[in-house]
Amino acid sequence: MSLEYELEPKLSEIDRLAMVWYTDFLRRNEFHFENGSIVADTSQLAAPTWGAPPISLEERERAMRENFLVFNDHLAVLRSRFRAFYDLDPLDYTILVGKLGGTARLAPMEGPPTSVFDRIGYADQTWMAPVDGLINEKQWSGPAATTFHQQFLFKFHGAAAQQEAYARLLGVTAQALHEGVDKAHEALLRIADTCIARLSGDHGTPGLADTMETLSITSIIAGALAFFPPLAVTAGTISLSTSILGYAASKGPTGDPYEVAEIEGYGAPEIIVSTYDAVIAVEAALGRLDKGLANCMSWDLADPTSFASPGLRLSRPNLADDQSDMGRLTVGRAPDMPLADDPVVVSIVDLYTAGYVNLAGAAGQYAEAAAKLATCVPSAPGNRYFPQSVVTFAEARDLLAGILRDTGEILTDVGSALVECANGYDLTDEQQADYLRQVELVFTPIPEEPGRTRYGPV
Repeated sequence: MSLEYELEPKLSEIDRLAMVWYTDFLRRNEFHFENGSIVADTSQLAAPTWGAPPISLEERERAMRENFLVFNDHLAVLRSRFRAFYDLDPLDYTILVGKLGGTARLAPMEGPPTSVFDRIGYADQTWMAPVDGLINEKQWSGPAATTFHQQFLFKFHGAAAQQEAYARLLGVTAQALHEGVDKAHEALLRIADTCIARLSGDHGTPGLADTMETLSITSIIAGALAFFPPLAVTAGTISLSTSILGYAASKGPTGDPYEVAEIEGYGAPEIIVSTYDAVIAVEAALGRLDKGLANCMSWDLADPTSFASPGLRLSRPNLADDQSDMGRLTVGRAPDMPLADDPVVVSIVDLYTAGYVNLAGAAGQYAEAAAKLATCVPSAPGNRYFPQSVVTFAEARDLLAGILRDTGEILTDVGSALVECANGYDLTDEQQADYLRQVELVFTPIPEEPGRTRYGPV
């Protein structure tokens, strides 16, 4: 349900009650509304008796009309301040979090991955993990095979874990913005209800202290983190124990100031002004959230244990440029062994499969992850309330997008090199024929299309 749908009837009620109060105020002062203007009830209005010069009827009417204009302006400004929040929709940030991924799941993922986080994990666990078994460096005599395992495969798994954590931290930031907007909407509704109660003469209604406390940075970030599982704190791996969580922990319940706004007064003018001040306090709370998140992400962007971690990026192995360094097989074919079981052919087919299928599939997931990340743009209405964090979020997002594109390109190049290495290996005519027969049965990953949910056989 939109904020406008819930709040607009309350604003109408505030207007009605305010005008009821002001009409009674005029009556008590022997004035009334007539054809939209304020006029005196009698021409014999009592003049002040405390020594001031007598005030004419025209002057008193003019003063009362000016007083009403000020009162009416205050009402209009209050309405506009409330309505300024209408375009600030928490659903926009829910969609952003869904694109980034990494939230806690109650059930395993079904179907193909869609979020940035899930695509990175899918590339690592589904496409790249089998390569560890497909290629066994002990079967190769050249140094490039060992390098491929130690400097590429092993580092890829570490880089993927850090990239997932990076995407998750961006998701936490987006969720914190969602929490801030959601809590702001709740606070605005509570403020409007309290204003209505005060205008109705009910001064025993509970105040806004608890409501405003929910807008503290500590409360908002804690609410955001509840949607994400904690990452293990391992050396060189980005974790949720970095700046965002650390910032909230350092503030604590007493170190995170928030404004305790209250709606005070017995007359409508005082009630309207204090209601306006309460709305301003909500804006100020979002401003503190904006500044806090911007500071967190700025720190992350420069920190080598966070977004500036060298482990986020892969280095191009020599194999990507010169597959001839892969070396020679150290396995041979035993006497009387069937051709179909020839370990040389089997190993070469595995090498071909790793490059043609697995690395290509992983590269495709990285390309899709980078494309999805490019769509992770906070909604324009939020720029008014979160101008600083939106800028730093975009900077962090673009940095990760570049890392994902680079990783995908390296996977593509290494996959092509493995295929070339397999195709160029020196085999006997008999082995070559069986090799060609087997690789014809190997399928490249099927590009994703609308409505398609499966990949081809590996």
